[in-house]
Amino acid sequence: MAFGLPDKRAGWIRIVYVLCLAAGTYSHASILARHGWRWNYGGKPLGTVLFWSALTILDPLVAILLFARPRLGITLLMLLMLSDVVHNTWIIYVYGGVVWMVADQWVFLIFVLATAQTLWKATQSRATP
Repeated sequence: MAFGLPDKRAGWIRIVYVLCLAAGTYSHASILARHGWRWNYGGKPLGTVLFWSALTILDPLVAILLFARPRLGITLLMLLMLSDVVHNTWIIYVYGGVVWMVADQWVFLIFVLATAQTLWKATQSRATP
């Protein structure tokens, strides 16, 4: 048993998910700490500003759910990363920006999609009928 899961590999996968979400939380929280809630990220659309600010709360919420309600956490993580990558790729395409920041999100999205089933199966014994 590793990290509360019968499959050691699944335990490590969950830890990688949580560490990456923690990095995202730190990134968004540090921007808010420096610039405040009303900063528009250098003139980005309001929807983008709201989305990026919301990630300050959504990232740690998903990380907690990966332990408290693993299957819900896995589902939300896939949706969160897919929406984040699509949105940020669009921002880079339309407004320009730092491509490596989206590239690492693409790598994490691919990792999540490739490993989510392993974690999902490992949580099967904990799932309620």
